[in-house]
Amino acid sequence: MLAAMALGIFFIYAGSQKFIPKPAPAQPVDNSAYIQAFEKNEFESPLTFRMSVKALKVSGFLKMVGVLQILSGILILIPVTRLIGLLMLLPVVVNVFCFHFFMDNQVHENVETGAYLLGTILLIAYYYKILKSLLIRKPYSL
Repeated sequence: MLAAMALGIFFIYAGSQKFIPKPAPAQPVDNSAYIQAFEKNEFESPLTFRMSVKALKVSGFLKMVGVLQILSGILILIPVTRLIGLLMLLPVVVNVFCFHFFMDNQVHENVETGAYLLGTILLIAYYYKILKSLLIRKPYSL
């Protein structure tokens, strides 16, 4: 499955990007917008999104997401473990999509993350019969 291979490679790349440090900005960062937002209790979507991403980076949460993305991507590339990788990736992709959908009001981000979510769901749907046999067992008769 070419789509699964592409998804696996993408998430290995996306996860590895979380471990590459970004260069510091050339100009000093003006934090007055953050301070004013806290003082006035006025939070708007782009500001809260940036603050949340910063908090996730500082806490190490994004690195954990990166590890899950890399591990899922590797499992997706191996045909025998593909379903496990897709099932591992699903909550991560749902989390990323919901984060962008509820906190970031950029339509192109919603479309992009929604496409990865849809792709993951469609690839999992390909394994419907296997999942059904694992989840729905017929009772044993004596």
